[in-house]
Amino acid sequence: MPSLKVNMLDTFGDYRSLARPAAEKFAGAWLACFLVMARGNIFAAFTFEHASLASICGIVSAAVTVGLLVQMDRTTDSVSRQATISAVATFVGDIFAHPSHFPPQWAEPTITAAVSAGIAIALWYAKRWAKSSG
Repeated sequence: MPSLKVNMLDTFGDYRSLARPAAEKFAGAWLACFLVMARGNIFAAFTFEHASLASICGIVSAAVTVGLLVQMDRTTDSVSRQATISAVATFVGDIFAHPSHFPPQWAEPTITAAVSAGIAIALWYAKRWAKSSG
């Protein structure tokens, strides 16, 4: 008779691979939100409120990333795909985190999304460079 023992990690199977992209998108969205909300005054940005708003943006962005990746073919990877996922997820995360600091309402989330896409592009090329030189 077969055993009914089930490993909890085997239950989720392929979905374990979502933790790394979620963490990467969290970090990219957090940093992008933190930098854009600072509006050039980085030293004034080091407050608990500022960091918590950036964390909300990052958490929502990571959740959106997981939601997108669950539906996608994860066997392929490209810089444009990473930048697009980062931009969309960060845009949504920034809208959920706080109202825009300057008008129009969509401007700050758009800038934050562009910065996050730039971070994703830099990270994608850095990982490729590290694999080729290591």
